[in-house]
Amino acid sequence: MDVTHRLEVGPHPDHLGQVRDFIEASAAAHAMPADRVGELVLAVDEWVSNLFEHGGLTEAARIEIQVVLRPDAIEVRIRDPGAPFDPTRHVDRDLGLSPLAHEKPGGFGLSLLRRLVDGISYRPAEGGCNELALVKRL
Repeated sequence: MDVTHRLEVGPHPDHLGQVRDFIEASAAAHAMPADRVGELVLAVDEWVSNLFEHGGLTEAARIEIQVVLRPDAIEVRIRDPGAPFDPTRHVDRDLGLSPLAHEKPGGFGLSLLRRLVDGISYRPAEGGCNELALVKRL
């Protein structure tokens, strides 16, 4: 039977610690090994940080995070009312190059995300929201 934990936060960097603690506690309750928990926490932190910085969210917006504990995996669903953005349609940056070799800084978050989790999916959700699902197998 799947178990779901839920957290809702406003779009402010001050909430990142709360998000990290929530993911860590949810994953630890599922007996996921510590190194895999750390990878999942980092992946969620990267995505939520980018929502705060690039998502076009107003201060009144709410970001909903659900952690679904399955027998073989943990799925984290992140729902936000920001500008539509499907990360599955974007090409990874070349990680072989130094970030200093690029004209613009940044752009490595999606590559990092793909390396940290076992699955990523996106769907437009009801009410004009985005929903990203990150899967980490046990």
